[in-house]
Amino acid sequence: MSYFGQKTVLKMINLKLYLLFLIFVSIDAFGQVTAAKNQANDKFHFDAVVFRDPELNLGRVDVYTILPYENLNFIKNGAVFGAAYDIVINIVDDEGINITTSKKERVLNETDYFITQGGTAAFDFTQTIFTLPTGKYRVNVIIIDKFNNTEYEKSRVVTVIDFDSFDFSLSGLLLVSSIEEIEGKYKITPHVSDHIGNLEDGFFIFFETYDRIESREKVDFVWEVFDAKEKKIIYSDPIRRNIQSGTTRHYIKIPEIKELVSGTYTLRLIALNALDSAVYSENNYLAVTQRSISYIQSVAGTVLADLNLAIKQLRYVAYQNELEYINSGETESERQKRFTQFWDERDPSPGTVRNEAFDEYYNRISFANNTFKSYTEGWMTDMGMVYIIFGPPMSADRQSGYGDNKNYERWIYGNNRDFLFVDNSGFGDFRMVRPMSISEKFKYQR
Repeated sequence: MSYFGQKTVLKMINLKLYLLFLIFVSIDAFGQVTAAKNQANDKFHFDAVVFRDPELNLGRVDVYTILPYENLNFIKNGAVFGAAYDIVINIVDDEGINITTSKKERVLNETDYFITQGGTAAFDFTQTIFTLPTGKYRVNVIIIDKFNNTEYEKSRVVTVIDFDSFDFSLSGLLLVSSIEEIEGKYKITPHVSDHIGNLEDGFFIFFETYDRIESREKVDFVWEVFDAKEKKIIYSDPIRRNIQSGTTRHYIKIPEIKELVSGTYTLRLIALNALDSAVYSENNYLAVTQRSISYIQSVAGTVLADLNLAIKQLRYVAYQNELEYINSGETESERQKRFTQFWDERDPSPGTVRNEAFDEYYNRISFANNTFKSYTEGWMTDMGMVYIIFGPPMSADRQSGYGDNKNYERWIYGNNRDFLFVDNSGFGDFRMVRPMSISEKFKYQR
């Protein structure tokens, strides 16, 4: 059997790599969200942020969910593709007693099959609000696909503080990807994820302040980012904001943080008594709130779980001097910058988010790893090399014989180009019979 079949051209499907989101938020006694446990994969994403309910004097827990279309089972009915799923949210206290349950039934309809398969990165967004007294709770979210009865589950722990016991307090932090002003009102787009690597222009944090002292009119805010070892990576100067007695809503822009490499970080927001200078100490603190954020390197929206490996895999598209230039970057951040620049120069559609050449190249590597496994990774085999550089052959024939009882496979391309492989060991480890010129490199859509 051939890997490809007679006169068949395999078309690679673009890999939509959704981020593994580290669902962890931590807020101290001035805030309210502690640890979280991610019980599922990246099939859906959710966040839970605690605010103060001004009417009930209770905590308000806003639960946000995002479910990408490509992770739903759409069924065609006439000209329409439909999907249906349930969102079940259980709130459990720290003794394991169920406090409240919410269930929403969601129905989606699309006429374009491409959209249902994630071609436009479409998703379904929901927001569910709970009011809870002071205490620690586990928010458990279950997604049930009603057409194939598949369930996905995640949870996180939140703590609702007694806001009225503080003269000044802060809500949790909600990450926001964009803010629009429409007829004097602000429309926000929550970024329901800890991952900020795909927010190239930075992001906003949305939060509320709760002040019981009428004479206080201004507060300074400072944001800080710490790595996993509690080392401060970057911080802002004091940012002054006007506040009102009671509840005031705030947005602060966090610019792109170029100092980050792949990992998990803590984003901390400190509220300070209005300062006369940029120098402050803990004596100036009014309240502190924090949450985790994560950064995963990506190119054209595709996650790079291992930058060093991605650079090594450039061998079939980059020349030696280009590899040396990328690897000579003194820091991982600099190597990431040079790697991205390398692919930007090969982008067939500059100005768009997607880089088709990048997608095609690493899709071929993924296919090679899954198909041409041997004593080494598939992308490093002879068959993997040919496939990555030239793509699928027009035809492929496997035969035994040539007088030595070994298995041979011939890949035939256009322009009288073909490659012959032999399995010398009998265990599927096919090696190229005639070596290929090292000048051959990957070209987009060849």
